[in-house]
Amino acid sequence: MNIDDRIERRLGYDVGAGVLVDIDAVSPVSHTDSPVGRGPAIERLLDLFEPAFSGSLPADAYIHGPKGSGKSAITSALFDGLSSHSGPQRAIQTSTRAVEPTPPGFVYVDARHASTRFRLYHAAFAAVSDDTVPEHGIGTDELVEALRGAVDARHDLVVAVDHVNEPETPSATTVVEWLSALSDRIVPVCLGRDPPADIEWEPNETVQFEPYRRHVLVELLTSRCSTGLGRDALTHDQIREVSEWADGDAHDALAAIAGAAITAERARASTVRPEDLDTGIEAVPRPGVVLGRVLALSESRGRLLYELVRLSDEERASVSAATETIASRESVDLSASTIRRVLYELADTGLLERVTAKRSDGKGRPPSRLVPRFPTLVFRELFDRPTW
Repeated sequence: MNIDDRIERRLGYDVGAGVLVDIDAVSPVSHTDSPVGRGPAIERLLDLFEPAFSGSLPADAYIHGPKGSGKSAITSALFDGLSSHSGPQRAIQTSTRAVEPTPPGFVYVDARHASTRFRLYHAAFAAVSDDTVPEHGIGTDELVEALRGAVDARHDLVVAVDHVNEPETPSATTVVEWLSALSDRIVPVCLGRDPPADIEWEPNETVQFEPYRRHVLVELLTSRCSTGLGRDALTHDQIREVSEWADGDAHDALAAIAGAAITAERARASTVRPEDLDTGIEAVPRPGVVLGRVLALSESRGRLLYELVRLSDEERASVSAATETIASRESVDLSASTIRRVLYELADTGLLERVTAKRSDGKGRPPSRLVPRFPTLVFRELFDRPTW
């Protein structure tokens, strides 16, 4: 929140805005331009990319850490800033001549939205070229040539690929192979949760992110809530309560606060009440799946999950009951067999959990039900928005 926003809030311009002012500000899938509380991490990354400031290529690297530790927020913001400074810089005078270094270009790609070789190349090309490339009607070989031409025009390129080694994304090794096949002037930087010992790739450099310390997470949540929620909608004690519960995980903390604000808003409350906060926390499974994975699904699969989380406990008592109910919805144009298959596939990737129910009579095979492993309240709110 900038100074003008703070002044307007004091003047009462936000009176009547409700509890939830800006869902993006408290959404766990949104990142701010200026991340809070990660100064040392930013400095470590700047040390890593120090050679770029003199026009040289930095070493390849692997950035790792647990869910909600700020890897994506920091790296995406840093690459955005570095990309704006790419290109010819002011001349550096030497005793013999002026040398004008050209820093490499910096590109950030989310593997959840670029999980194939074609999509990765497409995302990288879109970031470094003003030319548009269609999603269809062009082959990978043509895209390779176009991207190589763009790299030659910009000299060198540092490409950060986030969320590698997830169930729906390529491994770090695969990403490095894809980028290395393009040019030796491209430096890969991969981001993931697995420690370096658990991946096949051996990078030259590694940077580790730790979970947020409690006081730092409180600072982050306070900053995000000051923009996303109405004035005095959430108390400092409530923010501390969420911070303690989240145990250093900014994703889960933001998901709980957003869910609490959504609950209070639906109840037309003027503030987040204790019961609203309890509801918000309960809607965030732990351990759970980050919401970004769910929102990266195709619209059809996202729709099935949306319909699933809208079901009552009775309608979701078994996979069969849930399947039949979803198939009866007008918004779903799929057969019951297809719905069942897709739901089981989503369970196999970890987005849903199959829980076996106990039979009271002890006879026959007990039924199983599907339990979402992601923040359901925030997911429903974001899915309802037209930006899906």
